[in-house]
Amino acid sequence: MSIQSAYTPLSESEIERFISDVPGAETAELLGSIPGRWGRMPRLSRLVLVETGRILRCEKNGISGESERLCDAGKNVGLVGATRRGSLHTDLAFRQTMASGPGLASPALFGYTLPNTPLAEAAVVFGLTGPVYALFDENGTLLNRAEKEAAALLEHMASLDFMLACAFDHYPEKNGREKISVTLTVLNRDGDCNPCVPEMAENS
Repeated sequence: MSIQSAYTPLSESEIERFISDVPGAETAELLGSIPGRWGRMPRLSRLVLVETGRILRCEKNGISGESERLCDAGKNVGLVGATRRGSLHTDLAFRQTMASGPGLASPALFGYTLPNTPLAEAAVVFGLTGPVYALFDENGTLLNRAEKEAAALLEHMASLDFMLACAFDHYPEKNGREKISVTLTVLNRDGDCNPCVPEMAENS
């Protein structure tokens, strides 16, 4: 079993560029195409998509074509995410839409008040047909928790080609700012790993 951290997470300025409401060509290149749901996706779902695309496009077992999905290439891959606060930022935004009455609650936000939803979006875009779900962990290191779960699945499910492990969180901070973070690793049965760092487009 091998764990590969194949990339460095995006900086704050890069995150803003990649997950903007009007995404550029670099985001479309990572995702194959911009999903029709992009405009109503919370920032966390967008970032999970972008970071999943980044690690899959440099992972040797991942995707290489502009629109290729892993299931189309005959690969069975899953994604386990560990989080401490889940979709808290979206939950609070949804609650604000209810301030004037339950009839005014945002149906667009409601579907994203589950921590599984960002991972499910990644599964749809990249064709992940293995186990895809989120775990809550209040005490441990989130990525380590996800990696342990993914490793157990890889050990017991012979049909899996490899697994993705993810740590993700999105929540408001006391200073009024928001904290958003997504980090992924790839778990293989094969110990032959070729880490790479994707080339980042320069800020325009």
